[in-house]
Amino acid sequence: MTKTAFLLPLVVSVLFAQTDSLPLDLSGWVRVAMENSPSILISSADLMSSSASLTSSESFLWPRLSFSSSAGHSWSSIPDVSGGYTDTDNASWSMSASISQEILASGGSSWLRLSGSRHSLVASGFDMDQARLDLTMDVIEAYYGVIENVQLLISQRRALDRSTEQLRRTEALYEIGGATNLELIQAEVQQSTDNLALLRREQAVSNSYTTLYQTAGVIGAEYTVNTNAVLQPVSVPTAMNYSLDMSANNTIASSFERTTAAEFTYEASKRSYWPSLNAAGSWNWSNDELDFEDFSNRDSWQASITLSWTLFDGFSRESIIQSSRASVLRQQASHEALSNSIMSLILTAHNNLISSIRSWELSLEVLNHANEKLRLSMMSYDLGSISLLDLLDAQSNVTQAEASVESSRTSCLIAEARLLVLLGRTPRIGE
Repeated sequence: MTKTAFLLPLVVSVLFAQTDSLPLDLSGWVRVAMENSPSILISSADLMSSSASLTSSESFLWPRLSFSSSAGHSWSSIPDVSGGYTDTDNASWSMSASISQEILASGGSSWLRLSGSRHSLVASGFDMDQARLDLTMDVIEAYYGVIENVQLLISQRRALDRSTEQLRRTEALYEIGGATNLELIQAEVQQSTDNLALLRREQAVSNSYTTLYQTAGVIGAEYTVNTNAVLQPVSVPTAMNYSLDMSANNTIASSFERTTAAEFTYEASKRSYWPSLNAAGSWNWSNDELDFEDFSNRDSWQASITLSWTLFDGFSRESIIQSSRASVLRQQASHEALSNSIMSLILTAHNNLISSIRSWELSLEVLNHANEKLRLSMMSYDLGSISLLDLLDAQSNVTQAEASVESSRTSCLIAEARLLVLLGRTPRIGE
């Protein structure tokens, strides 16, 4: 009782603190998570890095231009024939500029690496889309965790109201001799059990809110869940008609693009046996004084086309080619394994969704049966046909049936979202 008395004001204070918060539906929580989650920032940084790598790969398309200049002055004393010293000073001025352009590097390997970088950038875009879907899925699970616990809390409050009302009736009957001491104890135990269960439900609500806050990247109780904006599960025929085409899956698409990028890198490494061709030009000027009138008579120009061909490098390029080929084989095998794994996950998720919907529909029927049985039990108890324990069991069955309905409903919505995420589609976050 001491622990119960301590937890009750703590949980109640947390719930009352949430009453001044802004209620958000699922789409609102997803929006908040997208604005605050570190995972989105990480994927954005990866996309920026891939874009920078592509820009670096494109650098060979542009010429390299450089300019340098220098100015100097020197003083010296040298001995002369008379035994004295002669002081001399010299000035030097120079400027130079050069330009170079790659025409064909190792048989066009730069173009192949550029194509690989473009595929890597596309893969990073798919990774970012998948990060958004993964975050949306995490928010959905945390959001419906709150919804489930809130609804279970409401159901437990109804159970406590029933057991409290039954305890009052039993106490009244006991005072006039209409109920035994055992029945009074049974009613008190049931009311105490429901009261403790209510405290556990309140604590579960608080814990689920903490999980949701962490998932969305927010601190404190600034936002709450709008329990009036909750989706309903789809029907079994609708679920069975879902297309299981996994071509839109971002993870598979990203893996395919990275496999293609690895193939381009492998082809580029094989071009290392080919020669390279470069063009260059330069301009130079130097003089012992900065005389702009005589500027054109002191400069020189040079233009060249260079062919370079590495005939032997100590088997270095062979090892690079072998390593690139191994990377391609590994990436191809990983892509195939990933495709098989995701296809298996999709089939499992589809079956789980259909099973969850059928369980939810069955739980609704069980709840209707439990409510009807409770109504009949109350009539039978008033007529003396059943014991108080049988009536309390009927009340407990209703509470359990209500909990099963809420749990199965959230399981349906989570299973549907998980299937859509695996298919690369945005799950339902609002009507």
